[in-house]
Amino acid sequence: MKLIFSALIVLGLSFATGNAIAADSRNVSVVNETGYAIKFLGFNGPDDGLDEWDNELEKTLNNQDTAYVEFDEDDEGCVWNVKVDWANYNESVLWKNVNLCKFNVLRLRYDSSTKTTSFLAE
Repeated sequence: MKLIFSALIVLGLSFATGNAIAADSRNVSVVNETGYAIKFLGFNGPDDGLDEWDNELEKTLNNQDTAYVEFDEDDEGCVWNVKVDWANYNESVLWKNVNLCKFNVLRLRYDSSTKTTSFLAE
């Protein structure tokens, strides 16, 4: 019985380790802390140009909501451009050369006194 129990523990640990290894280090949770709704969230590589974007959102990302972005094996590199379009405004925010391999959470923020949008990486 101890042998079966030990085997189950080892099997469980191998599955847990396999899933942790399989997670892409660029996958990121994006938290909207701007006070405004976001209708578009895009990532592209620095060599892709600034005209090629795919929206990672299935629906509007409201204030205090989180979107989880997963990258594919075909995506290369840690450094990406990040673009946000507001739901009720005809403006975009662009951050260039963000190293997604250095954090798991990207908190988007807006400072109304300076009218600047920033992010905090965790």
